[in-house]
Amino acid sequence: MPSVDTVLLPLCVGLALLGVIATGIAWRRGNKGRVVQGIGLALAPIALYFSGLLRLLWDAIVAFGTWASKIILSPAVWFGLSLLGLCVVLWVVGGLIARRSPKSKAVTADSTASALPAKKGAGKARQSAPPIDEEMAEIEALLKSRGIE
Repeated sequence: MPSVDTVLLPLCVGLALLGVIATGIAWRRGNKGRVVQGIGLALAPIALYFSGLLRLLWDAIVAFGTWASKIILSPAVWFGLSLLGLCVVLWVVGGLIARRSPKSKAVTADSTASALPAKKGAGKARQSAPPIDEEMAEIEALLKSRGIE
């Protein structure tokens, strides 16, 4: 296995050159915001290399590769992954059920009804239908504020 620096340094230089190329393209198109982003993109791999974070990322990738190579014939790992998948499915389904729960709708209906002040002189004969879309609701609110019903 070659030294980590013999792999990471050329990788870092290559990624920095891609950032310089992206910056040059943005400069030719006259997009100043993208030029600044390109400079940041060009400097990021160098900063990661000197801070040691690129080596940390490299070690994480190697550890993941080692783990993935052992997963193929290990029933315990497959059982663990299956349980993890079940956990995710149960979490999503529970969230959907909680969102559609009639109890939560009743609580929100009660809280909005108590938060709104009672209308004075509102007759039961004239009940306005709920607005169809946001624009109609806005127009209806504007008319009501002017005293037009």
